[in-house]
Amino acid sequence: MTLLKKILPYVACLVLGMLLLNECNREPKKETIIRSVMVPEVITHYDTIKIGSPVYIHKVDTVYIDRFLRSDSTEKLSLYKDAVTIREYNQVFEDSLSKIVVYSKTRGNLLKQSVRLTVFEREIIDTIPLPRSKGSLYMVPEFGTNLKLDGLRAKAGLMYQDKNKHLYSLSIDTDGYIFIGTGIKF
Repeated sequence: MTLLKKILPYVACLVLGMLLLNECNREPKKETIIRSVMVPEVITHYDTIKIGSPVYIHKVDTVYIDRFLRSDSTEKLSLYKDAVTIREYNQVFEDSLSKIVVYSKTRGNLLKQSVRLTVFEREIIDTIPLPRSKGSLYMVPEFGTNLKLDGLRAKAGLMYQDKNKHLYSLSIDTDGYIFIGTGIKF
C-alpha cells in the first residue's frame, strides 16, 4: 500500500502529461463556411461595328471571271445578281456560361455587323476555411500563506486550455501535495 501511495502521483502525472502532449500535437479539425453568391445576368450589345479596311485582300478569283466572260447574257445577269445580292448571317455561340450572337450583312463587302453578348445568371459557391485554434499550455506558479501568516508556501503547476475552452490543471506544492483540477465557467 505504501508503494502505491508513492507511485500513484507519478503515474497520474505521467498519464496526464501524455494526454496533454497528445492534445497539443493533434491537428485541428478543419471547419468551413460555405456561402453562395448570385451573379446577375449581363447583356452587352455592340450595335454596328465600324467597318474599316479589310485585314487582307485576296486576289480576284479568275475562275468566276472566266465563267462570267464565257456565259451568255441571261447567265451573266444571273451571276451579276448573285454578286450584288444582300446576304444576312446570324451565328449563335452558346455554352453554359454565355451566349454570343453575331449578325452580319454583306453585299460583296461587309455592310453591317453587330454582336450581342449575354452572360447568364449563375451561382458561385465559395468555401471559406475557418481557423481552428489548438490548445494552450500555461505554467502557473503560486505563492500563499495561511490565515495566521506564519509560513510561506509555494505551488507550481501546469494549466491546459483545449480548443473547446475547457481548463485542466495539474500542480504540486512544496509539501509534496499533487493537485488535479478542471476549470468551470460561470
